[in-house]
Amino acid sequence: MNHSWKKAAAALVITASLVSTGTGYTVLAADESVSEVSVLANATYQLTDQLDFEVKGVLNERIADGTRLGVVVRMKNNGSSIVRVPEYELRVRTNIGIEYTLQPSALNVKSIQPKANSELSYMAVIDRTDEISLTELNWTDVDFYVYPKKETLIVSAPISGEAWKGSDTAITDPEAVKKWPDPFQIPSLLSPIRYTPAVVNRESTAQGTVYVVQLLAHNPAGQRETVPDFIVEGIGDGKVYSGKRVEQEAVTLEANEEKYIHFAIATDQDTVLKSLNVLTPEVFAQAGVQQAVKYTVGRLNLLLPSGAANSAYEAYKLGTPMKFDERSELIHPNLEVSVVEIHMNENKDAGSQTVTAKFKLFNKTDRPMAVPVFQADLVSSDGNEYSGSRQSASAATVLPNAAVTISYAFAVPSSETGTGLALKIQDTKTAAPFKSTMAAYSIELQQPGSSKDEFSVYPFRVKINSWTVGVMFNQNAKLAYSYKGKFHLDIQREDQVQADQNFSHLLFELYDSSDRLIGTAKGSFLGTNRLVTGENNITFDATTEQFEHTLTVRLYEVFTTANGESKRLLGAYKQ
Repeated sequence: MNHSWKKAAAALVITASLVSTGTGYTVLAADESVSEVSVLANATYQLTDQLDFEVKGVLNERIADGTRLGVVVRMKNNGSSIVRVPEYELRVRTNIGIEYTLQPSALNVKSIQPKANSELSYMAVIDRTDEISLTELNWTDVDFYVYPKKETLIVSAPISGEAWKGSDTAITDPEAVKKWPDPFQIPSLLSPIRYTPAVVNRESTAQGTVYVVQLLAHNPAGQRETVPDFIVEGIGDGKVYSGKRVEQEAVTLEANEEKYIHFAIATDQDTVLKSLNVLTPEVFAQAGVQQAVKYTVGRLNLLLPSGAANSAYEAYKLGTPMKFDERSELIHPNLEVSVVEIHMNENKDAGSQTVTAKFKLFNKTDRPMAVPVFQADLVSSDGNEYSGSRQSASAATVLPNAAVTISYAFAVPSSETGTGLALKIQDTKTAAPFKSTMAAYSIELQQPGSSKDEFSVYPFRVKINSWTVGVMFNQNAKLAYSYKGKFHLDIQREDQVQADQNFSHLLFELYDSSDRLIGTAKGSFLGTNRLVTGENNITFDATTEQFEHTLTVRLYEVFTTANGESKRLLGAYKQ
């Protein structure tokens, strides 16, 4: 029998780690310890006339009871009939010539179907805590029916490089380190599916900080394929954070189909992830032991983009339709979404600033279309992400060849300068309870206009031609002063843009010479008492006991969100 290599291939050792016992989802071994494996990939050896094998992983890990040694192999039946797996012993040899025999997993198959592949797992715990260096593994036929027993070496395979020895070991092989967003396939898996890193979102949840990794899976094969089980871990601050796939159901891809898959990685609050490890799960079941040893095999390391990724986004021009990921089904392709206004104002009462953004949704079709509910997030130049609060109520449908507007408010720190911002449009359904990015742009805030007497509350354009606030003394009531304003306005409106009772309104705030709020008044663009071109009488809902002669009116656009009212300062007018 010829036991030489059937196919020459470079032996590549890829270091890997199992899921950490740190924050997040954890895969535990039977003794609640964590195992690590390295990968010897693509070197194929002939075991029998019909069986070939390749080594997937070599384990050399210290545990409480000593050292755990293990090997995972993939065996292929090249014949046309079922072939029984030979009862050879699988052994590993150290650099000083000591051999250790590994036990087969109780889950290993006894025979292999024609032209099929099966994976077999072997493991042993050695009562040693000193350094062990593995150099070779071999299959040995042992004849116990003669004395002394007869041992025959069937085939051996070198262990190139170091076996994985602990979670602190990094994946450093150049072939196993990938830059973002370079596509990749997962080594050692038979699956043809290719993955392209798409987006990493950092979200603050009630449970803590979570990184959501979005990968695009593509099936280049000519038949349906199922995305294999694998895990993504985060590496940052010298720690390993385990991840969990968001999609709980099996993800299948038709020929040449693409779909997104998502992984959620829970981290410490201030953790900044530097890279990701891609791992595949393995299992070893010892006969007579109820709980199996579960571990993961590291395959690749993905370098994450730097925190200055905002500069890589396409620059957005106000009013132009956004380009959404064509794989997203949330926004209809005939519904144009654009940002028509984006401003930042100081919010003294809250001790922060507020960015307000107004989106225009235009229906290009000749039939009504439902208004999609999407999330908008603002990303600062230093990578902090702020979720927008959506306008609480809006139109349910967009009329044919017409548009509606939806407003969002973002609370940002007082230190925010407003430069280097990015805007993300998120799908909150596909990867629920997490978000999936459909579009991202770098965006510039609108600067105040040259004239405070002109402003836009899209789709309305307003010009204040003149204004005054009168003071009246009321003797019949509480002997107090009341206030009434007259505003001469010129109001223009964009055509084909719907507005209803949910649309923003104007808020007039009246202040005295000491900057104390005296009263407020509301002005609406809709309804029987709406603001019109010409004279508008504004009655403030307050009185004072003394005459106030220096008055200031601050004018705001106001809309309601789930977090309360959002106010955008339009102008301040002093009399």
